[in-house]
Amino acid sequence: MWRDALKFFLHPLIQIHLRHKQESKQRGDEGVLQVADLATGTGIWLFDLVKSPEVNGLNIQFHGLDISNSLFPHSTWLPKNVSLSTSNLLKEPPESLHGKFDVVHVRLVLSLIGSGSPKPIMRHIKMLLKPGGYLQWDELDPRNHYDVLTPKPDEKAPNMTSTFERVGTIADWSWIAKLPETLREEGFEEASQSPHEPNPEMFKAWTYMDLCLAEELSYNLQRKYDDGEHGEKWRGLIPKAYDEADEAIGAVLRVRPTVTIARKPLD
Repeated sequence: MWRDALKFFLHPLIQIHLRHKQESKQRGDEGVLQVADLATGTGIWLFDLVKSPEVNGLNIQFHGLDISNSLFPHSTWLPKNVSLSTSNLLKEPPESLHGKFDVVHVRLVLSLIGSGSPKPIMRHIKMLLKPGGYLQWDELDPRNHYDVLTPKPDEKAPNMTSTFERVGTIADWSWIAKLPETLREEGFEEASQSPHEPNPEMFKAWTYMDLCLAEELSYNLQRKYDDGEHGEKWRGLIPKAYDEADEAIGAVLRVRPTVTIARKPLD
């Protein structure tokens, strides 16, 4: 789904960066490029990238990092150039990982940050990156890029609309649109952000994924930012929102995931 919306796994500028690095041979790591995926979960982004034409001809070692190994495949099943290990992206990384990576990727950590600040994660990533290395941060933005649509303009989907309105207001998501500005404050360069539009036939798949996210947020964030009184009522809307996504109404969430990139200065 993300690949369908973004049209890439690695941002085109980062692909160019990696090819230039390999061609220049200005590395002290025997020619092996290093790519990390934070909050990797099952490692699906890494496994997709390994098979992608985007990295054909590149000598890359891929590293997946997460606070828990509960979703990791057994090491027996991993490609030879992929490793998975535990690390907490809210704390300083181990010294062995400082300045190790040419690219660090992170995706969908909005429920982890909530109304807080992304700066601790940015500082963690900056420690991981080599000078001149790139960050790619893929994120959803419930505040600016969520719209409920129906095939008939005069038909409504009140439960789906209410569900996603609540997602948009349960936390202060303003930090997502400000990621480039905040990255510059943290000393990154060339920071930019762009939204990406999924194909319409994928709207329903995104809707189902974001209804799952809504339920997760209702448990993870409701306790932090609400008295808990409305949590059960909010979750009660979700099955009705699924009903509105059925063929009879055909309601969908139009979501435009954002990609933010930035570069660590050379010195």
